[in-house]
Amino acid sequence: MPMYLILRCPGCRAFSYVDRFQKWKLCPACGHAFEVAKVPAYLEVGDYHDAEHIIRQMEKHLHTHKKKDFTPEEAAELRHHYAEWFRKKCN
Repeated sequence: MPMYLILRCPGCRAFSYVDRFQKWKLCPACGHAFEVAKVPAYLEVGDYHDAEHIIRQMEKHLHTHKKKDFTPEEAAELRHHYAEWFRKKCN
């Protein structure tokens, strides 16, 4: 099963996703090219549709709470919720 990493452009801070084997990413928002290995991943997901949905939810959460980024605790909680959702989806 392909896996995708949800990450953030180091230039404009836009969320995006890449195939986990991809080495470089061209940001669709600002055009900044960056090395994937040098950018921390927020989440690893199994499907690009899931990645797109989760990115929209992450952006909505930050906007609603007037935050610029997730705390380490919030990122851990995000991973936990995704793992639970994924387990339910596969059963």
